[in-house]
Amino acid sequence: MNKLVRLINYKLLKRINFKGGRNHLGHITVRHRGCISKRKNIIIDHKRVVFNLNSIVLMLRPAPKITSHVGLIMYENGLFSYILSPAGLTVGQIISSKIFRSLTVGNFVPLYQIPYGVLVCNVEIKLGYGGQYSRAAGSFSKLLTRYPNKFNKLVIQLKSGEQYLINRKCGATLGSTSNINHWLRNFKKASQSRKLGFRPTVRGIAMNPVDHPHGGRTNGGCPSVSPTGFLTKGKKTRKRKIVSNIIFKRKC
Repeated sequence: MNKLVRLINYKLLKRINFKGGRNHLGHITVRHRGCISKRKNIIIDHKRVVFNLNSIVLMLRPAPKITSHVGLIMYENGLFSYILSPAGLTVGQIISSKIFRSLTVGNFVPLYQIPYGVLVCNVEIKLGYGGQYSRAAGSFSKLLTRYPNKFNKLVIQLKSGEQYLINRKCGATLGSTSNINHWLRNFKKASQSRKLGFRPTVRGIAMNPVDHPHGGRTNGGCPSVSPTGFLTKGKKTRKRKIVSNIIFKRKC
């Protein structure tokens, strides 16, 4: 069994190309990134591409670059894949895809088949794109309307409080994502964060004037800004305006 799991992991892993916060031109666009340890990423099936087949959970494990846990499943036709593990999923459990049989945690079913008020995760926003929302550890969404409107869409509420209009045929996984205590994780020493690719961060007021607008103890009376001079506290960061046929209610 261990040899089979090793072979499956080898097939479902891919190399992570870490760029140290640089874009395609080599310019640093994200600061304080670099010196990450070499590792491979797990290929996760967010779409559940194998339709109308039951599958069994073989293993649950953590994954790099993902806060929630993942589960290795095997379909009836012999295919293997990794999925995002919802809270309560156990080894040996039978789950289904695109078939609504019961309210079993881990089933991936269309939204119009899910009852009102049920918590879901790995929510599909665009039809055919796979799960895009509520994928972080401990996150979930809630279905607010059971019946579609005249535009053939349903309303779901994200954990942030925003409400979105989504096609009724989009899928979602029943239950909330696993590893709910991820936010309680505390790094005991600096090397743990360095292995994850995070470099030390220094306050702008401790720098020289040529390195930061706050450098040289000259930030008195002016608001906090980034090294490039943009406001960093309270400024809205949404650049793209979301049209009303997608978002139903913004976060307060």
